[in-house]
This record gives sequence, structure tokens and C-alpha cells, in this order.
Amino acid sequence: MGGPQIVEFDVSEVDRVEPLFKELVAFHRDVAGEEWPVRDEEAAWAHRRAEYVSWLGDGRARMLVAVEGDGAALGYAVLSVKSSGASWDVGERIGELETLAVATTARGRGVGSLLIEACRARLRAEGISHWGVAVVEANADATRLYERVGFRPFYRQLLAEV
Repeated sequence: MGGPQIVEFDVSEVDRVEPLFKELVAFHRDVAGEEWPVRDEEAAWAHRRAEYVSWLGDGRARMLVAVEGDGAALGYAVLSVKSSGASWDVGERIGELETLAVATTARGRGVGSLLIEACRARLRAEGISHWGVAVVEANADATRLYERVGFRPFYRQLLAEV
């Protein structure tokens, strides 16, 4: 049997991750509490789906999905590749983990780590030496996961109402 397998979805399969993304949005609402406004799941999905279609359609991103033997998606990662910034000598291109979502029922089973390692292998195969991820400040569990797999603080983004 073994554990989940990592497969790559193309733009035609984007809608298969909709339930996982909506779970992520609900989780963000729980993590943010009353501090920050969070879109409702339908609006958030419409926004993110359009991004996924664009990114996957023009080759700027890859969608890696952890699936069980029956094909059910346990989690997914969207990995983009873009030009690196002017200041940092980290290569011409840099990876960005745009989304990491794991089904509530699959959390704690290593699915997130498996997806992160698949993304890392993909970047290495493309000759990319560095990558980044943004995490909600209040999401201590995600921060611990990312630090455990090698991410370190680099930029700190602050947000304020105008």
C-alpha cells in the first residue's frame, strides 16, 4: 500500500483542489480571529482559482498533489518560479511556495512535509537554489513546519489599514 503519492495536476485539474483550498480559507479565518478580515470561501476560491489557471496555463507554476490509492487528494502545493530580486544573490530565478493545503483529516500524517520535499526536488531539478514561503504570523504550527524543513526568517511583511 504505502503512503500517499505525489502527482502533478495541470490546469484542467484545478477544480479538484477546491475543497482543500476552502478548508484552508476557513482555517485562516480561525487563525486570524477578529484581527484580520478573511474572504468567504467562495470569493476566495474564485480569486485563487483565477490565479492558478493563469499561473499553470503559462508555465509559471506547478501544482503538486498528494493522493491516496483511490485518487483522493490529501493535500496540495502550488509552486511558482519567478525572477529573483535585485539585491540578493540567490540565482536568476527563485521559487515561491504559493499554497500549501492539507486536508484536516490528513494533518499530522506527514503530508505537508512530503509535499514540501517534492517541491524542493522539483526546484533542484530546475537548477533553482532558493525559495520562499509566506506564513500568517499567528499560524505557529505552519511556522514550525517550515522552520523544521529549512526555511528561516528573511523578510517580514507588515500590514495596516489606510
